[in-house]
Amino acid sequence: MKLKQKKLQTKLFLAYITVACLVLFSFAVFFYVFVSRQLTDSKIQAMNTLNSSFLTQVDSEIEALDNVSVNINYTNISKSILDQSFDLNISMDMLEEMTDLFIALSGTEWKADQMNLYDTSGHVLQAGLTTMVKSAGTDEIEWIEQARALHGVKIISHPYETDRYSKSNKYKQWFLSLYRSFNNQYGRSVGAIETVKQCKSIFKSVISYEKKNKKDAASIYIFDKEGFLIYPYEIDQETASLIENYYPLANTLETGAPFSSPLTGKKEYAASDFSSYTGFTYMTVMPESMILSPVYHLLEILLGVVALLLMISAFISYRLSRSIVRPIKHLKHIIQRLELDTLGKEKATSYPVSVNELEELYQAFQIMSDSMKDSMNQLMEAKEQEIKSRSLALQSQINPHFYYNTLSSIIVLAENGDTDVVVKMCRNLSNIMRYITNTGTTIVTLREELDYVQKYLYCMKVRYQTSLNYSIEVPEELQQEKVPKLIIQPIVENAIKYGTDCQPPWKITVRGYQTEDYWVIEVEDSGTGFTPEAIQKISGNIEKAIQTPGLPDLKINGLGTLNVYLRWRLFCGEHFIFNYGNTEKGHGIVSIGRYLNNTRRESNANEIHSSSCGGRGTSAEQSCSENSES
Repeated sequence: MKLKQKKLQTKLFLAYITVACLVLFSFAVFFYVFVSRQLTDSKIQAMNTLNSSFLTQVDSEIEALDNVSVNINYTNISKSILDQSFDLNISMDMLEEMTDLFIALSGTEWKADQMNLYDTSGHVLQAGLTTMVKSAGTDEIEWIEQARALHGVKIISHPYETDRYSKSNKYKQWFLSLYRSFNNQYGRSVGAIETVKQCKSIFKSVISYEKKNKKDAASIYIFDKEGFLIYPYEIDQETASLIENYYPLANTLETGAPFSSPLTGKKEYAASDFSSYTGFTYMTVMPESMILSPVYHLLEILLGVVALLLMISAFISYRLSRSIVRPIKHLKHIIQRLELDTLGKEKATSYPVSVNELEELYQAFQIMSDSMKDSMNQLMEAKEQEIKSRSLALQSQINPHFYYNTLSSIIVLAENGDTDVVVKMCRNLSNIMRYITNTGTTIVTLREELDYVQKYLYCMKVRYQTSLNYSIEVPEELQQEKVPKLIIQPIVENAIKYGTDCQPPWKITVRGYQTEDYWVIEVEDSGTGFTPEAIQKISGNIEKAIQTPGLPDLKINGLGTLNVYLRWRLFCGEHFIFNYGNTEKGHGIVSIGRYLNNTRRESNANEIHSSSCGGRGTSAEQSCSENSES
């Protein structure tokens, strides 16, 4: 069962709605993609700026600790206060002097909250939050040995929580220490220096950012060279271990590329920076949902606007489709009532329409209705002319004298014993007669027509011997074109008939060429060319044939150029090319061709060129060429 097709109004309505939906959907997608990309790039740039800011502030704080440590190590005052044995089990007076020295080196800004000086005997001199001399703990001795082994290179500890610097042991605080070897005046390591500062002071810019932005703040992570988490420090070890999975991404992640979060598995974006001074890696991480939250809010508003626009588009589409369909339905009813007897009687242009294109359609229909009868009559007449011209062409293309002369030539050749030439002549004559009498097809390829022409010219060559030469030069790609049967041979026959009215030798040249817009076959002789009277006569016959319906009554030998023109014009329609005249050297030339790809000539389609024209004397590289002179 055949499915019922949709009505035109329904199709137009659906088409308009579809276009509106596509436009709105495309805009929404473009808006989302463009704004998302811009917002993501902006956030990543902001995260890079944050990393740079945090790096600068943290490096500044640690550099201050480092400077205090360097000043303590290289000042000669501390070495003069202490004896050469560097035993920190000193008196209260010496303790006060060392404390004053440390505080002076720390400066009024308190670059270090606590300064500790260790000796190799297990004593530590403390100055800052606590001031005393005491025995060092086992956890402190480990750092001392590492610092002494590095010979003056700083060591930055991990953040640690302790109450050792609190005046009361009720609560603990987080600190970060910087260690360096302490050398005596002879440059020998005799202890270690520790400068200490609270983590909330070192990471104050990060803490301030997180407090200010709260839920909208990006996650800030700081790692040391080994990937140990430095910040945040007030978290449990399990969470810290999960966060440390971000560290490998800092070196492998492309800038602006999303990745799956090691903590939540959701898509995130990150920016990283590295401090060559501290060896810390700074990572700022933000979930995609947080970055695109403004876009999602705008999309909700946009969807509401899109829904409203779709409703408006639906109403407009319905009204527009209805205004188009109603006149078309009216025109359909007129067409249903249309018959050959009523053509042109019913006036379709009286119906009011609101669209210019529909009004043009009504006018075009009225013109078509008025002229359809004439067109059909002309078509039938053209068919009759085609049949008549084809019949006459097939009957009269070959002059009967050609057969008489060819048979006479065969007799002479046979009497002279030229059996090979006789065989070829008979074979060519047989093929010529078979080609002419085969009425099964009237359209052939140019290759077949040229093969027939070559056989005809060979027979004429045998008759005239050295007095007649010929060549056929047509590109291979042109030989697939379709042409009416027996369209070129009459031109060649006329060229021999009128081109041999001068002293031999005579030359007949058949050449073809093709351009981007058209192709042409030329037949040129070496005779004296068309006389002005001949050109005038041919032009008059052609104009008379154009103005007179049907094919004019002609004698068998009277077709020639006129017959070729009428048949070629009938075959090609308005795209035909037909030229005749003389070359620059005064030889006669006739050419036929057609425009390709429906190319229309700017000139009148009935124009026939009869003025002098120059023939093309070169052949294509790939051509079908047989030259009797070779």
